[in-house]
Amino acid sequence: MTEGPAAPAPPPEPSIDQEVALQTAAHRLAREFDGVGDDAINQCLRSAYRHVAGHATVDNFLPLLAERYTREWLHAMTDEVSSARPRPVVQRSGRTRI
Repeated sequence: MTEGPAAPAPPPEPSIDQEVALQTAAHRLAREFDGVGDDAINQCLRSAYRHVAGHATVDNFLPLLAERYTREWLHAMTDEVSSARPRPVVQRSGRTRI
């Protein structure tokens, strides 16, 4: 018998209260990140929820943690996109005075 370790159980589905909290978080994130599509925000939020739920022992704050992770990801994505754009060169004549 050469069976490997048992695969971890998938994280549980969000409760009704958690589902409402996730929808509210998605609306807040959509307002905050205007140029990002709702589907992308929901996908990131659900992925973050599954990640934190898979490691959690207490599930009270899972939607809040998922929202924070999603916000960090979205900030990183938007910063990466904005830094890839060329910035205009501003030339100043003379010296800067202190």
